[in-house]
Amino acid sequence: MTTQSRPSRRRFLQLAAAATAGAALPLASSAELRRTLDLNDPDDALTAMIKMRGSLIAEDVPQWYYGTIYAVLPGQGPRPLVDYEGSEIDYYERQPDGSYHAYAATASFFRDRETGKRIEVFTNPYNGEKREVIGNTINVKAHYIYSKYGFKRSDDDRPFPNEPQIQRLLEWRESGEHVWLTMRRAYPAGMQQGEHQLVRGLLSELHDPDMPKVYTTATPTYVSPYLPWMAMGDLGGHALWVGPARKLDSVEQYPRELLDFVERYYPEKLTAKPSDG
Repeated sequence: MTTQSRPSRRRFLQLAAAATAGAALPLASSAELRRTLDLNDPDDALTAMIKMRGSLIAEDVPQWYYGTIYAVLPGQGPRPLVDYEGSEIDYYERQPDGSYHAYAATASFFRDRETGKRIEVFTNPYNGEKREVIGNTINVKAHYIYSKYGFKRSDDDRPFPNEPQIQRLLEWRESGEHVWLTMRRAYPAGMQQGEHQLVRGLLSELHDPDMPKVYTTATPTYVSPYLPWMAMGDLGGHALWVGPARKLDSVEQYPRELLDFVERYYPEKLTAKPSDG
């Protein structure tokens, strides 16, 4: 495996030649593709999942995301509360046993649904309460463990099974040149949240052994309790976060407003690399 984080030299030269000739370079169809990974094999399934979600190389992998948070109250249809935009940086570190430890740094801010501007005060549409908005970060000390035996958070005491099963926990679908990975984020038992993850990329990148990561887009759907400043009180129900994400090479590719926000308020969230301590 090489340590390059962009398309291979062969692919780069093909792209350059096509651009010089003024012609579009056709992508290989799924029938023509040389497949290097067997997604029914536990080791290959783990490799494919890491390429789709992060990188096989221990490096920061930034993902820009945005979307809308809905309130879902008992007996009522979902109602949009606020928009959000944020940064999630993932760092996957391969272990001697072939598993990966995954670390993340996440920070997001919130926008008014009508004006699109970043807000500092939120007005609850159900009860009119006003609260100061606080940027959202994830500050859990635990990391994720991904192996051919499954995946879990490091603070989850439940043991892995004795037989490999990751190939059964991942759902793959293909359409033309594209591949979709569907899975659920693992949480310790009893936590009141859940996340359905849908990640899309190119088959050619997934099966290219020279590429340590696939340049994916994603559509996570996150169900959680309301944030405290939403002032939902005793209204019941839960929050539903819906919106797309895109994997990038550098935080410098973020929208300027987002990068300024993270640099100013949460500079520690600009890397997910674990500290030596």
